[in-house]
Amino acid sequence: MGIPNNEGKVCDAVVRFLEELTGETRTGTRRPEQDGVGPPVDFRLKLGDQEYAIEHTLVESFENQVEASVTFHQINNCLRQKLSDTLPKPAYYQLHLPVEIRLPKRKKKRDQTLDNLVEWVRVSACRLHERNANRFIRTWIPYLSDDRIQGTPEGINCPIELLRWPGAVLIRRKPGHLDVMFIDPPALEDLRADRLRRALAKKCPKLKACKAERTRTILVLENPDIALSDFSVIGDQLSTLLAARTDVPDEVYLVETHSNLWWVWPMKHDDVLWTTMDMPRWNQPMYHPDKLPTAGMPQWYRDMFQLDQIYTPHPVEWTPSTFEKDELEDLMLS
Repeated sequence: MGIPNNEGKVCDAVVRFLEELTGETRTGTRRPEQDGVGPPVDFRLKLGDQEYAIEHTLVESFENQVEASVTFHQINNCLRQKLSDTLPKPAYYQLHLPVEIRLPKRKKKRDQTLDNLVEWVRVSACRLHERNANRFIRTWIPYLSDDRIQGTPEGINCPIELLRWPGAVLIRRKPGHLDVMFIDPPALEDLRADRLRRALAKKCPKLKACKAERTRTILVLENPDIALSDFSVIGDQLSTLLAARTDVPDEVYLVETHSNLWWVWPMKHDDVLWTTMDMPRWNQPMYHPDKLPTAGMPQWYRDMFQLDQIYTPHPVEWTPSTFEKDELEDLMLS
């Protein structure tokens, strides 16, 4: 399993967002790096009479995060297939992985390493169960007891840790279930800001060279991170970093690609940044102006329950869109 190249589909998702926003259909899509015409950005196209230049880049929370994510998904998928809800009950289990963990590159050796990992988790979970089966429930926090085991299964390049939570139902988890998660690297916020700063330094000058002849410039950030980043964290850091530059693009979008449903988040539009729009934070409700739950409700009813404060619409240009990965076109192949 290699590192996925989503560039073409990520840019198509942003173009579809712009088509919905402008009511125009793209024309003249081309790749300057191939045709040699103009600055070597990823894509050029038109929406109506407006010319656009688009540049794509991955956003990593730390060095080599994309490679680490590939390893994480390989491990997570294997453990889900072979250990799904089979560990000793009534406990719940967590497997903690350092971000530097890697698997062998050759398939035969990688498969054997994954088998070794599965067996290590199974044996370790049984040892924890036997060691703590009669322990009183007050010690259900692993870090306050000995409900944890560290080890390095054969083929794994660094130590890992399995935790057992005796009272699964007390933390609303399914007994016998295993979750896999990364351990946050030290100074994560600084690492993410540094990676984002380097991406801007590489991409912004290329887009600035396209600003002649009324060309609007767009930077597309792809976030494949399922664990350490989200749109609000990246948006906050991006606002600070863009303020220090003189070559910022006209528009910035963040596309989250960690599942089959991709989210397109507007981050910047002309001189307005995401952080100045008072956008909802993670897990807060967001509503399109034409799709408010309060539509058609009497004003007295909305006032009584303060529904207008709960269900607040956002401008269309700042309302995110979603697209199914398989429905998107790979512009790299067109």
